[in-house]
Amino acid sequence: MQELSIRSWIWLSATASRIRGKLRDDERGLTTTEWALLVAGVAALAIVVVSVVRNLTSETAAKIPTNVNVGTDTGEFLGDG
Repeated sequence: MQELSIRSWIWLSATASRIRGKLRDDERGLTTTEWALLVAGVAALAIVVVSVVRNLTSETAAKIPTNVNVGTDTGEFLGDG
């Protein structure tokens, strides 16, 4: 019985060693990291572009006059005064 568990331990140790060796040499995770960094950079750039465009459009929108008076009885433009 003890010989069986020693053999099992040796087999498990050898298998774990082979798996660790394969995982250590595997570089597929590097591409995932690169993609994550690329997506984060594009998202940051999009946030900057949206905030700049929003600031420019709100400044332009603030310059639009909103105090237009239209006479309700004649329909003619009365202007600012």
